[in-house]
Amino acid sequence: MPKISVELSEEELARVNEHAQSLGVSTRSWAKQLLINDAEKARFLAAARTALPTALEAVKDAPEGMR
Repeated sequence: MPKISVELSEEELARVNEHAQSLGVSTRSWAKQLLINDAEKARFLAAARTALPTALEAVKDAPEGMR
């Protein structure tokens, strides 16, 4: 399975480890989930930006309270 290596200072690594521990997960699993979540968020937002003009066009003639 491919891996990603990230260089962190001792202070950065300590903060990351502390945060992962406060979440009750390993640093590795927290970092993996963080990367996946951020990529999925970016993908969702890109799709939403593409769909917004179509959605606005579809409801442009609707009564104001229904837009």
